[in-house]
Amino acid sequence: MRATPVIPFAHNKTNPGAFIGAAPAFRQLVRLIDRVAPTDHPLLIFGPTGSGKELVARRVHMRSSRHDEPFVDVNCGAIPEHLVESELFGHVKGAFTGAAENRQGLFQQVGKGTLLLDEIGELPLALQPKLLRVLETRTFRPIGSSTNLRFEGRVVAATHRDLRELSREGRFREDLFYRLAVFVLAVPGLEQRVEDIPALVEHFASQQARILEFSPAALRRLSQHAWPGHIRQLRNLISQLSVLAESTLVDVDTLEPFLASEAGGPISRANLADMLLQLDGRDKLAAAEDLLIDRALERTAGNKSAAATLLGVGRKTIERRLKSREEHHREARKCLEHATALIEESHFAEAIPPLRRCLDVLQASHEQDAVRRLQFDAYRLLGMSLRSVHGWLYAEATACYAAALSIGEGICDPTEIAAIQFGVWTTQLTTLQLKQARATAQDMLQRAQNSRDRVSLDEAHVAMTNTLFWLGDSEEALACLARGELLGVARNDMRTGSQGIDLASLALTFEGLAAYQAGAFGQARRAMEMLIQRSSEPGSHALAHAVNLQGASWLACLFDDAERLGHLASELESVSIANGFAFYRGIGQILRACHLSARGHSDEAETVMLDGFDNHVVCNGGALFYSFKAWQHGELLLRAGRAQTCEAMLAAAVDETLARQERVYLGELLVTRARAQWALGDLTSAEQGLRAALSTALAFGSVPARADAARYLAELLRSTGRLGEAIDTLERGLRALPTDSTSRVASAAALLAELRHALSHDNA
Repeated sequence: MRATPVIPFAHNKTNPGAFIGAAPAFRQLVRLIDRVAPTDHPLLIFGPTGSGKELVARRVHMRSSRHDEPFVDVNCGAIPEHLVESELFGHVKGAFTGAAENRQGLFQQVGKGTLLLDEIGELPLALQPKLLRVLETRTFRPIGSSTNLRFEGRVVAATHRDLRELSREGRFREDLFYRLAVFVLAVPGLEQRVEDIPALVEHFASQQARILEFSPAALRRLSQHAWPGHIRQLRNLISQLSVLAESTLVDVDTLEPFLASEAGGPISRANLADMLLQLDGRDKLAAAEDLLIDRALERTAGNKSAAATLLGVGRKTIERRLKSREEHHREARKCLEHATALIEESHFAEAIPPLRRCLDVLQASHEQDAVRRLQFDAYRLLGMSLRSVHGWLYAEATACYAAALSIGEGICDPTEIAAIQFGVWTTQLTTLQLKQARATAQDMLQRAQNSRDRVSLDEAHVAMTNTLFWLGDSEEALACLARGELLGVARNDMRTGSQGIDLASLALTFEGLAAYQAGAFGQARRAMEMLIQRSSEPGSHALAHAVNLQGASWLACLFDDAERLGHLASELESVSIANGFAFYRGIGQILRACHLSARGHSDEAETVMLDGFDNHVVCNGGALFYSFKAWQHGELLLRAGRAQTCEAMLAAAVDETLARQERVYLGELLVTRARAQWALGDLTSAEQGLRAALSTALAFGSVPARADAARYLAELLRSTGRLGEAIDTLERGLRALPTDSTSRVASAAALLAELRHALSHDNA
């Protein structure tokens, strides 16, 4: 009897990027692959030897935008150590003895494709800083060359080794691990996919020149066998059977000699031990014991006496072990409760050890629903805590959210799954995957509207508002807040979300920012005043305090309120340092630098701004705030008389902003760049730039940028004798705006009055 045909975890000849499996661990892997494949981030594939890591890498490549580009793989452990550098980076003729001609390295050969660095744990330690530099700068230098080349591909690394343990032993750089592990794909071993073995057997058998058929008993025997070599070992066994088996119908009697042969003995004790050593958790003995007890109870329908007989022990032994397990579960619950209390007080760093302990205690009992519930909460809170301490892009935090999503299916209600989605959304937002972030926020809204859960609704509306703001759609962002009944948040309105963030403060912040961009300056000022009041509340939650200070100082910067800006930005920095909020510390530094720049301290301001962005925002919050920082940095350079540096920096910033679709401050970037061109004497480029800025600001409804573009374009037109055109430009830019709403609009209005007076004087 032939096994039921199912396409297994393997290359499909008609669609090499597709593979299908039924095991839960496998389905979760496929979901994660399809989520991360369209991104350009590095990723790390982890799994035992023979589990199919290369196939995972190929699927990532096929599902990415690079699928038409090369896929190049290299086994870092298979290249002699003295040749690895040349293999990766290439060399020029004469670089060393035997270098008779130029040779392209793999970083150059891959072009815009995907480079798989298999067995990355075997990469020589001396070469690891060079790989880290390629990932950070996107450039590399062939051996013997004096010129850097651009790396345009994507790096995917794979390993069967524990890179964290290697880093603790000093054999793998920790900073390289975190640079590679933006996303981690854990490939399950065959012991986690036992139900897929019949399908795998069917697939591998169909590929042989001599087609085999397997009896149901033979398939059961294969499913019970230990596979320390995983899928590769199973595939090799089928190949042996195809050549050596006497009959094409394989039954148990045919199978046993081959299993005994490949196991190294008639009884595969070693294979069984290897399989048990792959159980989760640090205490493998306890994990194996729990596994045996659970299986015995399953086979005896929960009868402890019968289970004890099956195991060859007394009933009291079973009861004692179960009691001990319950004590472990109580310990796990206590750890979770302790961590929850710490998180409520914003002591995120202190919450991490008890959460890790909770997960360690629970590792061996992952099949029980009650335990899975505890694991879900522990992973969710650990992800939240790690992000608060290490930033939004911390690889382990992302892995915790992925683990929580995997465990939560079928255990948690939709509102809890939505809460994890909020964590996923933050990663997409901070890495400026704005299209994906918008899609996730839309899905969150749909789930929240179905569940009618208040926290889920608040999170979904805040997520969508935040995303729309950075996309440059401020009016729709305000409309989204209105639909979520989140406009005009009061002083004492506290809405803590599932990630520990004060959603009310975020809603108020983005109400103020979006209102400012849309020209509702009175509404924006009210939001700023309310944020200042909320930030002065004694004993407020530390993270909520930081969020209030961020919004208040950001708006103070936009309103040119220098006195308040200096105080608020310094306090934001201090609060963030005291509580380990690295991302908010960086924002505090950027805003404090704006205050220093306005006071004329350009050198100090630039140092503080770049340190805040490069060492705190980028490391802990991804690309978010790039356009705002670039705009303010450009203004700083102009004040310091460094127009050429300003123009070059903003030319790159405009390209980067357009590529990322972070359009909210695009108009300001274009205005500042055009002013730098004007300062350099390039009036033609400056005029074109200001006209583009005005059109951009009008298209996106960015009122402040519209006023700035009209004002500077009018001044340029006046300087070239086109007074009437200058007045028309200003009237267009200021149409329907109050003239005293902000200093930016007031300056444009004052110029319009001056030009009208000059025109009337000329006519007279």
